[in-house]
Amino acid sequence: MLQTIIIGKSSNLSKTLSIKLSNYAVISSREIINNIDVLKEFKNKKINIIFNNFQPATELNTLHNAQKYVTNSILVTAKVLDYFKDTRINKIIYTSSSSVYGNNILCNEQDELKPLNLHASLKVANEKLVEKFSGDNNIDYTIARIFNMYGGDDNFSIISKIIKAYKTNQELTIVNNGNAIRDFIHIDDVVEIYIKLLGLKNIPILNVGTGNGVSIKTIIDYLKNNQIEVLFKNINKNELKASTADNQLLINLIGEKTFKEVQQFLKEELKI
Repeated sequence: MLQTIIIGKSSNLSKTLSIKLSNYAVISSREIINNIDVLKEFKNKKINIIFNNFQPATELNTLHNAQKYVTNSILVTAKVLDYFKDTRINKIIYTSSSSVYGNNILCNEQDELKPLNLHASLKVANEKLVEKFSGDNNIDYTIARIFNMYGGDDNFSIISKIIKAYKTNQELTIVNNGNAIRDFIHIDDVVEIYIKLLGLKNIPILNVGTGNGVSIKTIIDYLKNNQIEVLFKNINKNELKASTADNQLLINLIGEKTFKEVQQFLKEELKI
């Protein structure tokens, strides 16, 4: 029976996928680094691989240990691919990020990649590694460029920080007055798309986003208009000004879909 191997145990996406998938195994990056033979039982099986391994989201902007950062971000991917090079791999999904596009108001899969920071650059490197490996070994693969995911066991997204700030009556730090535009997609929608991708072929790159952008300022104003006051302070620094998915390819593949709206999610979480 076809089994799906998910790499990256601490990933929010891995945890939610494991609820929805039936025949799967989740392996941590640490286990793979310590002993690659943790994968031995899958070597002679027909498998899918989902790569959710990367530097922990809460540590993306720190470089306390450069070697650990690179190991978590790309070496684990390389070790797994090397180990399974003679295995019957049905499909590979690599979890990438919209950050690979840089500043782009409507990101299309064919657009030039313009990563602006280290973690986005390492995502591009992973994409190229998976693309090369899969092409050389005639393996079907999909690079899933996820936009701003929230929900589930999330303690990283600005949405989770808004909820925490309100519930704890703490001050939220926003950047550039919250004017940046983002495409927020709920993790349940992402998982639904991933499960469908496992059964689809010849989709090398796919934007995983709603196609709608909204600013943090708009979200905070929406909450305020519904008697939810979030305390915040502003800082000014360089950031992506806009990032929204051109998701026409996604819609062509899965059909018209109603994505969970971030405002509706906040309504439920904050009981507006």
